[in-house]
Amino acid sequence: MRRRPETGSALIEFAGSLILLAVMFAGIFEIGYSFYTYGELVYAVRAGARYASLQPRGTGADQNVATAVRNLVVYGDPAPVDRTKPVVPGLTTDRVELVNGPDASTVSLRGFELDALFMKVKLDGRPTVTFPVMAGVAQ
Repeated sequence: MRRRPETGSALIEFAGSLILLAVMFAGIFEIGYSFYTYGELVYAVRAGARYASLQPRGTGADQNVATAVRNLVVYGDPAPVDRTKPVVPGLTTDRVELVNGPDASTVSLRGFELDALFMKVKLDGRPTVTFPVMAGVAQ
């Protein structure tokens, strides 16, 4: 029996399309993971800014509030227990910036890089959330 000349072409076409599909799925995963992680960061920064805006202003409590806000953003808890995992891998308290003004509290991330599958996304200054001061207001 004689073979036809296009016998192996289906296998070659399948290999080419498999590579293309693998790259496409990896890209979709990369973009999806980046958006999901950025959403988690926005939620954490927002919680930290809201927490800071509800704290009373004063000279003695500012450092304790700053530490609690940084812990809340990174760990999801103002007073985390030992070995608590960060909300986003690689996020540390020294990357969280808090600016407590007389009428607003602003929380942002500085110098943080989101480590996705194939690339790093630099998020310097993003996300940033500002809440007006509500200390003393009934909750």
